[in-house]
Amino acid sequence: MQTETLSTLSRDEILAGLLGALSAEDQAQANYEAQAQSCRHHSEASEVTDLADTFEALRDVEQDHARRLASRIVALGGSLPRRMVQPQLSDQGLSEWLVHDLIGEQWAIVEYARLIAGIVGDDITAELMTELLLDELRHARWLKAALRSPAAATVE
Repeated sequence: MQTETLSTLSRDEILAGLLGALSAEDQAQANYEAQAQSCRHHSEASEVTDLADTFEALRDVEQDHARRLASRIVALGGSLPRRMVQPQLSDQGLSEWLVHDLIGEQWAIVEYARLIAGIVGDDITAELMTELLLDELRHARWLKAALRSPAAATVE
């Protein structure tokens, strides 16, 4: 019979994971803001306006995630990094942005699930990460649908 061991993250590992999540949320927020502005600047077509509205809604959720993560990091005794983030946009157009965004959301899904699985003695942090994970799953679902839509080719 194989001996099983419980995988438990230490306080330092949890803080490192939360700091990585904070960095990713800040980056996503900057990217979604820039994408919304670009959509509004390049086209007044209703599909593109709808995309801009959705990017702004995603930005707002990511901003809330960053605020909640920062609060939890401080509550656990961690220090917040300097947080000035520039958007990372492809000049290839909307479909490339969506792919880049989806890659970020996929990273968050895997990382947040890893944190949830390894946080054994801190229900508050585990619950926070569960709530954020559910949002990231919804974001990924929307991005996948957006990649399949004809509007993905309209902003170049």
